[in-house]
Amino acid sequence: MKWRMHSNRQISTIDVWVFRHSQLTIPISHMFEVLSPVERERAEKIRPPNARLSYLQSKFAFRTILSTHLHVKPRDLQLTVSNLGKPHLPAHDIEVSQSRSHDWSAVAVTPCGLVGIDIELWRSFTNCRQLACRIMAEQEIRMFEEAPEELLARKLLELWTRKEAVLKCAGLGLRQDPQGLYVGWDAPTVQFDGRKYCLCQIPVCEQLVGHIASHDPPQIVIRRLPSECYYS
Repeated sequence: MKWRMHSNRQISTIDVWVFRHSQLTIPISHMFEVLSPVERERAEKIRPPNARLSYLQSKFAFRTILSTHLHVKPRDLQLTVSNLGKPHLPAHDIEVSQSRSHDWSAVAVTPCGLVGIDIELWRSFTNCRQLACRIMAEQEIRMFEEAPEELLARKLLELWTRKEAVLKCAGLGLRQDPQGLYVGWDAPTVQFDGRKYCLCQIPVCEQLVGHIASHDPPQIVIRRLPSECYYS
């Protein structure tokens, strides 16, 4: 699946995988073999079995996606993570971004500059307005309060994923106060810290809200999980 924005400008190609962890049918023992020592150690510290399995599945899929995309073995993949949680591949000239929400993950890979991706599972909130005050700029709060009550949760998640995608692309994550970043709901581009960011919604399924941020208008290519993610 592909779609293109602003054909008269430079286009950034971004490969995207969006999947449920429960799609994976790989034995736990095999998933452990692929993970790094740090990831295995973290997995062993997760006590709830379902949460541990979800973590293993997301990390296994992430490594398998990258290794298949780069044509290297998962165990040979040189993957580092910054102190802000941003993954890097020092041996390859590509940028990657990852997001998790409950049983869902999203991965974005591009050779065309920085990228940030964020997804959220659609759900209702009992404290929408309180959450809005924590993450929204003043102008965004005014627009949010004008929305019908039944749309508030969706509006909150849409705005949050737009902000988080931009902050991931900037390499800041939640180190930056989201109230200091104005993105609104509709603008295809936003300015932050003197740079322009293009925002694109990920139209995958009604269960998810998600956005991608990049410096150039993106051509998004939705990919299927590699066959290595399924046990045969």
